[in-house]
Amino acid sequence: MIFTLWVLIILAILSVIISRRASTDVRLAKYEADSIKGTYFAKAGVMKMLVELTKDKNGYDSLDEDWNRGKDNPKELTLKNDTVLYGASDEAARLNLNHCTIDNLKNLGLEDDIANNILKYRTDHNKDFEFMEELFLVEAMTREVYNTIKDLVTIYRGDEVKVNINTASSDVLMAVVGDPVLVQAIVDYRNNDDMFTNTSDISMIQGLDPAMFNWESNIFRIWAEAVLADDTDATKTAEAIVDRTSGKIYHWRED
Repeated sequence: MIFTLWVLIILAILSVIISRRASTDVRLAKYEADSIKGTYFAKAGVMKMLVELTKDKNGYDSLDEDWNRGKDNPKELTLKNDTVLYGASDEAARLNLNHCTIDNLKNLGLEDDIANNILKYRTDHNKDFEFMEELFLVEAMTREVYNTIKDLVTIYRGDEVKVNINTASSDVLMAVVGDPVLVQAIVDYRNNDDMFTNTSDISMIQGLDPAMFNWESNIFRIWAEAVLADDTDATKTAEAIVDRTSGKIYHWRED
């Protein structure tokens, strides 16, 4: 009798252990499935934004266009009960770190030693920056300086040195122009609901060199975030820097 009771107790314990293990395996399998689903949904958001960008053929790009969406005002794509949030920003609104001058960097607000070290790093290594975090290999670069400039510069625009006069921030415009009066004139023109759409428009601002700017962009930074209705822990994001004309992807990151 005692032996039988012990056997029953042991079987009960084993049953509980196996049940918990099976339950854990089921949860892990569901999380993995949801994670994969979220990743592909985020990729779908990036592709959806790219398609929308290719349909934008008005001859200029500006901040008041529908593609210009950050995470505070995203576009939405609904897939059954799940949601994909997505948007884009203009990569031509950033200063090209691989093809800029010492004056550009100083006008951006960098101290002389950091500005010189960035150019020296490019020269010493005889190559362009290949990823943003490579900036931490520059002598005297700190996390504070990096955080200050990371949203103002790019390394993904090839040899293109011009910035988009319609989308560049005041800080980037200052880096290019170096004259606060001219920067304010550009901002005032844009605030009057006018867009620069050709060289003549830029030439209207006396002292502004049209050769420093363009008004239409090809390379965009696209972001997407998949939010699954039944598993918010499986939220996935994707970011891509893409040429909307050729479809070439310069950078891709998933989280």
